[in-house]
Amino acid sequence: MIRTTHTFTPIGGKVLDPQRILRAVGVSRGMSVGDFGCGHNGHFVFPAARLVGTDGYVHAVDIQSNVAQTIDSLAKSDGLTNIFSIVADAEKMGATKIPASTLDIVLLINNQVDAVAHNNMLREALRAVRAAGHIIVIDWLGGNTVPFAPAIEERVDKDVVLRSAQGLGLRFVDEFRPGRYHYGLRFQKT
Repeated sequence: MIRTTHTFTPIGGKVLDPQRILRAVGVSRGMSVGDFGCGHNGHFVFPAARLVGTDGYVHAVDIQSNVAQTIDSLAKSDGLTNIFSIVADAEKMGATKIPASTLDIVLLINNQVDAVAHNNMLREALRAVRAAGHIIVIDWLGGNTVPFAPAIEERVDKDVVLRSAQGLGLRFVDEFRPGRYHYGLRFQKT
């Protein structure tokens, strides 16, 4: 049995509800999930690990080694053995060392603004996701000014992400609203 002692409150309260979002995009028992640019609290990593259960696993990818250490420590304290931390630059093809075509879902959440070339992160996600698997992009909407969000001029418009993904051969599945300040795009590898 997996203990669920660790909970997170995102900056600014419930900006994004990971449980609701993960269920809505189809994360379920036995799946393999990658969270690229997972961040120090693993806001989506831990709920995903609980949803996929002991038959599934989650790759928590971040470029910072201290993030991996924090994720590993929190996973151990919560008794979660299905989380695998990876220190890698997800903008470099193959850097995650996740075997090609093995993940059911790749999450790219709130990291398009930080990416030097968001197209490269999409390429690595495409490489890692299996045929018919999904890539979920959730990022900041333009126009919303809140103190905890990146500057509006730094945000990546959803149409830019849409064109990039389709240019890589991903099929656009749908757009959804994961929260008041974010857009969500679901793509499928064909």
